Amino acid sequence: MAGGERRAAVNPAGTGPRRRRWLLLAAAALIAVLVGGRWLALETAEHAWAATITGGGGDAYLAARSLARLMRIVVFVVSVGWGTLHLWFIYRSIGSVQMPRRIGNLEIVEAVPQRILLAGTLLAGLAFGIGLAWGSGDWWMQALIASGAPQYGVADPILHRDVGYYVAELPWAETRQSYALLASLTAVVVVSLLYVGIGSLRFRGIRPQASPHARGHLGLLLGCLALVLAWGALLDPAEFVAGLHGAVVHPVIDVRIPGDGVVAVLAVATAVVSVAWAWWDRPQAVSAAWAVLIAAQVTVYGLVPGLGRGGPRTGRAADTTFAADRLALERLAFGAEGLTVQPADSAPRLARGPAGLPVWDPSRVAAVVARSGRLERGTTVAGVALTPELAAGAPAWLVASAPDDTALARADPPPDWTAVHRGAWARAGPPLAAVEADTGLATRDVRFGSAATWFGPGFSQYAVLPGAVASGPRGIELDGTWQRVALAWALQSPELLRRESRGGLLLWRRGATERLARLAPFAAFEAATPALADSALWWVTWGYLDADYFPLVEPLHVGDRLVRYRRAAVLGAVNAVTGETRLWLAPGHDSLAAAWGRAFRGLVAPPESIPAWLRGRLVYPSDGLRLAAAAFARAEQDTIAWKPLTPEPFAVIAAGLSGDGGGDAVWRAQAFSEGGRLQAIVAGVMAEPGPRLFAWRQALPDRLPAVVVGSSETRPGAARVWLAGGRMLIVQARFAEPESGTAGGRADATPRVESVFITWGDRNGEGRSVAAALRDLLASGPLGAAGDTSVAARWREARSLAAEMDAALARRDMEEFGRLYRRLLEALGVPRPKLAPRP
Repeated sequence: MAGGERRAAVNPAGTGPRRRRWLLLAAAALIAVLVGGRWLALETAEHAWAATITGGGGDAYLAARSLARLMRIVVFVVSVGWGTLHLWFIYRSIGSVQMPRRIGNLEIVEAVPQRILLAGTLLAGLAFGIGLAWGSGDWWMQALIASGAPQYGVADPILHRDVGYYVAELPWAETRQSYALLASLTAVVVVSLLYVGIGSLRFRGIRPQASPHARGHLGLLLGCLALVLAWGALLDPAEFVAGLHGAVVHPVIDVRIPGDGVVAVLAVATAVVSVAWAWWDRPQAVSAAWAVLIAAQVTVYGLVPGLGRGGPRTGRAADTTFAADRLALERLAFGAEGLTVQPADSAPRLARGPAGLPVWDPSRVAAVVARSGRLERGTTVAGVALTPELAAGAPAWLVASAPDDTALARADPPPDWTAVHRGAWARAGPPLAAVEADTGLATRDVRFGSAATWFGPGFSQYAVLPGAVASGPRGIELDGTWQRVALAWALQSPELLRRESRGGLLLWRRGATERLARLAPFAAFEAATPALADSALWWVTWGYLDADYFPLVEPLHVGDRLVRYRRAAVLGAVNAVTGETRLWLAPGHDSLAAAWGRAFRGLVAPPESIPAWLRGRLVYPSDGLRLAAAAFARAEQDTIAWKPLTPEPFAVIAAGLSGDGGGDAVWRAQAFSEGGRLQAIVAGVMAEPGPRLFAWRQALPDRLPAVVVGSSETRPGAARVWLAGGRMLIVQARFAEPESGTAGGRADATPRVESVFITWGDRNGEGRSVAAALRDLLASGPLGAAGDTSVAARWREARSLAAEMDAALARRDMEEFGRLYRRLLEALGVPRPKLAPRP
């Protein structure tokens, strides 16, 4: 048999290509099963988890997921279609593509098949669309809130638009315009480069020369780009008023807003000229139109604003009105519109005297309880909250625990799956009370209705219980073959397919803020704090709404971000035993929060439905008070900025408002100083009608005491500042807390109070406890005794200033050091040198 016949008999015609085709189909089917199966498993797991959220919250969660998926699909399809369409136009203009090949000593030219060109076009369009649609995962929230934009009834003084337009509609409009600008600009660049590559476009100087096909394609793209620039010019006045383009001052307003209209007209004219280029081959007209448009943009958006901000202020009457409007809008943006400024003697009395100002702080309370031996093995402190009802005569802290992931990671040998997800590592013990006493912190048991907690901060692992209990946790029942397979696939845990897991109860997403953030993705939740009511432990947290757009508002720092709007919008609570998750609109919420509540109806309940036990234990939002106090300080301060006495707001137990029954309440406060004197205290309390905010200023500010400094063995605690009898009252402790983690050679890093310092007006007291420091204060004489000018009094003041100077030098705060040095010269009676006369 001839060689060719032998090969044909061994390898029949078409067997190789058919085998390769079947292999490709099998690989594609396997990929489809893996990708599709993974997606289906995730969807099944999400639906099962949503079923554990009661009160309609699960349905709202699934509806939000569907809307987010729909938005991603629409953006992806539009992006891929946009890119593929333009690449297909270029593909249609190509006759053939020839690639050189070398065979031995011969060089031949081979035409690329059209199907390969078409496949390359489609793949390039897909890649273009993926890049264009990247980062659009949160657009659905912008579109949702813009469709039901809130109305504040407050308009900005420049464009006279309602504030709701800036926080709801403008972000979505700016996102769409930015997307259109990116799509049109990248299309112009890519298409131009491809036409240059195939020889259909070339330049003579700045004038383009193109074939009819390329001219028509590029003309339409340039027209789209010019229209997008016109859209941006129409949005620019609102963006400018919202502070997106620098400080809003009158010289810039008078030029930039009229200039936006000129740019918009020029952009429309440029679009007409660009589209006409498709039929009217006048490249010099297109070049001139775009040159004029670019020059106008550089002038209006670059040169004129710089000159306007650098020029002198006019001082006209409109500036005063403008400043008043700015103050009102800043207070609205940061939740301080109800702030009331009162004299110092109107501050609420401390409910328990100086004991109402705790000397401990949450981090040190957590350290003491963690080393007390009262926590269950494998757990650590998850949250600490000041809870005055736990003790009648002294500040008390509620301490809740959670599994210790750090200890779990360091365990040797590491525990098995059963111990982590079904055993002791999956739960935590009941909460404890830590009461401040003269001898330190005393830990006590609290009345609690369960033997273990299953939800809260620090519960990062899922847990599997033997079965559901009527009063126990609510989870996903591990019944049904597909549901168990889907959950095992989604959690990457094949142990859920074991026989012993059948019929069990899966507790998934047990973190408090994790659950709330998934249900309400529009809000940013702060760290949850524990609250005890009717023998039940709840994790309570505030959810905030942020915005980069707000008219006339100067931004404030939130972490490493700058925001122009941030307010507490929702209140979330998670039961530590059952996992019951509830969301309400925050008391005192604004129109934007109400709009989100309408969008998530069924999940977010009105504030009137907050249970009485929870409403009575609410504390003013910490981040909300910090921003409101910062906005107040910025408006009140002079040329020298006020400095907060503590990095974060502190809690104080003081008398509640008269309309709330006159009981004790936990106030959240922050104090500010300047020039070594107390300037203001801003404090907030959750009253029965809603949150109340106050600021107290002294007519003659008290001088701050010497800074409490530490050493290698001690650390100063957080200072608590209040007003008693119209005079400044400060309580601060110094803790024995060595850097090395040992105290006197003992392997004991538990913090303990070394000294307590109390200052009231110009009197000071020091002792080993609050009671001892108070006795020392009362023995120092009446108020005003420290204001004498005797040598002894001046020497005491000089020593105090020297200690403050030493602390400022350690912080490398040379400005504060210089201010203290001048005060030291005054205390010692050293005259200031006279300034040299002007020549």
